Amino acid sequence: MNDLISAAYSERLRRVCDHIERHLDEPLSIEALSRMAHSSPFHFHRQFITWSGLPLYRYIQWLRLRRASWRLAFNPQDKVIDIALDAGFQNPESFTRAFKTAFGQSPRRFRQSPDWLAWHQRVPKLALQEQHVMDVKIVEFPPTRVAMLTHLGHPDKVNASAAKFIAWRRETGQSPIASSQTFGIAWHDPQTTPPAQFRFDICGSVRQPIAE
Repeated sequence: MNDLISAAYSERLRRVCDHIERHLDEPLSIEALSRMAHSSPFHFHRQFITWSGLPLYRYIQWLRLRRASWRLAFNPQDKVIDIALDAGFQNPESFTRAFKTAFGQSPRRFRQSPDWLAWHQRVPKLALQEQHVMDVKIVEFPPTRVAMLTHLGHPDKVNASAAKFIAWRRETGQSPIASSQTFGIAWHDPQTTPPAQFRFDICGSVRQPIAE
């Protein structure tokens, strides 16, 4: 396969993956997705495994389980049964088995005390997502007062710090998630910085100064 054809397939598959991520709550059949890639189901599935490293059904299940883990950690108001149904499982029992197999913790245990280091080790590196080129934009906006939580330590534990900041926002109401801006400031490259020295600031806009 020459480079031009390979690039065309990659772009088609990226569009399919973007569609999958935007429609995780909907049925995602190989027939419909292969039509998006202008390919037969058989050829599409072969190409998908080559580019993503996973069969299509496993890729979709991982995305749904990953989203479920975020909801468990960051949305305490969401019931486990609702998260299970939204992830495509017919009952909480099958969801619990799949979740524990994927992440090494039951959904309830993960909600209480998520092991983010193990989470990052278990979540597969999805090749198609890693190949995606981000659309970077440089914008200017007026000075903004923010509340800030500094994460200093292993990059894989940023989610734990984010959960603390989200909980503070909900408890105090001083930086409502729905109506305030959220910013992340990465001071270091996680690929080149020792874990203990990695810094990431999590910010939310506020109207009034916040006491330290």
